[in-house]
Amino acid sequence: MFPVESKKRELSSEDLAVLELEETWQETYATKVEAIRATFGWSSAKYHIRLNRLLDEAAAIYAKPVTVSRLRRLREARTAERGGAGSDPVG
Repeated sequence: MFPVESKKRELSSEDLAVLELEETWQETYATKVEAIRATFGWSSAKYHIRLNRLLDEAAAIYAKPVTVSRLRRLREARTAERGGAGSDPVG
């Protein structure tokens, strides 16, 4: 799966907050954009760049395995829909 040494990097409190927002934003906010602005003061683009990078971190899967796995599956499905990297152009 992941090399043992990659587990050593711990997520920052901000990284954990990003993953937690993915789990809870619907409980408090009408839109994810509103939740992002209120929680971090970031644009949606900045947030999603950060989230995308975070999904590739081994430490993220160890911290929030269900959330990260779900988000990775969604990302892969969207990439495949767009015909991007990792999709099968024939099938």
